[in-house]
Amino acid sequence: MKRIAAFCLTTWSAAAVLYFGQHSVSLIVLSGVIVFGGFDLLRP
Repeated sequence: MKRIAAFCLTTWSAAAVLYFGQHSVSLIVLSGVIVFGGFDLLRP
């Protein structure tokens, strides 16, 4: 359950970075890193 909560937190934080980042290229890359970090949490 903690892994799913951490995954939701990382995906929502990545979405927040994209929303408030005003389409900056560096923030798009940062949000991608955050999302892939969240995917890494779901691996067994």
